[in-house]
Amino acid sequence: MRGGTDARPSGPHDRHRRPHGGRRRRRNLQRGPAQAVLEADTIESLPHETPTLVLGLLQDGATPHEAVTALVRHAMHITDGLLLDPVTLRDQLEDFEETVAEHTGETDPDLDDVAVRLTPLDPKRPARDLLEDLLAGIHGCWLLHNASAEPDEDQDLGDAEDRNDEQAEEHQRRSHERFAELVPETATAHRDRLI
Repeated sequence: MRGGTDARPSGPHDRHRRPHGGRRRRRNLQRGPAQAVLEADTIESLPHETPTLVLGLLQDGATPHEAVTALVRHAMHITDGLLLDPVTLRDQLEDFEETVAEHTGETDPDLDDVAVRLTPLDPKRPARDLLEDLLAGIHGCWLLHNASAEPDEDQDLGDAEDRNDEQAEEHQRRSHERFAELVPETATAHRDRLI
């Protein structure tokens, strides 16, 4: 999330269902990729809204190309001053009022000072913003990979708590290498979902 209080924007991702948080990392990974992005955000603060929206669109049947171009197109319409689906925005604003009321404990919260984003992307640079957010999402996947690594994978480096800076850097380098090997293997295994 960037600046202000965000409501889920209207647009190409309206079909996306909000993921529900879980208590354990393994359960989140089993529930789906969107929950994994949110779990990674608990390890390190990440922009999780855009990767979660993209994953939701993919889960709803969009191709990767359709998902990202729809988000960029929607941001470009906002830049041009166009709101293509005001009915959906109205519905989302009603949900937003309920959410603010829950968080503030007020039955009728004052929304005068609340900013609502109409798109999760920066309308001035939507494609670059999307790329940055998706790269952050990939980094989040690595964070989960690293956090769930088996303790015996780097036995020669000693216990994680006892590692010096050099050993910690070596562990991180190895973890990045293992992750970099897993990504194309997984992409190949699930090629039909990527095209």
